[in-house]
Amino acid sequence: MGILFGSVLRIALQVAAGMGVMNLLDTFVKPKVGPVAYPETISPGFRMPKILWFVGAFIIAILALRFVGKQFKIQLLKDKV
Repeated sequence: MGILFGSVLRIALQVAAGMGVMNLLDTFVKPKVGPVAYPETISPGFRMPKILWFVGAFIIAILALRFVGKQFKIQLLKDKV
């Protein structure tokens, strides 16, 4: 379970860092370059509920795959702990 938590945390931090960079670009670069070179915002408008829903769906899918792996004795899907 620790590996799963670490993977989810790493992906969440990468997404958060990307969103932070996009917001900084929208804040500081867009006013300086003008609308011709930067016609619309880079940030896609992610909100925390959307991100939490995505992470929750990711975790549920992994747990479902582990359950199926244990039930049908599929070595690839079993937990290796």
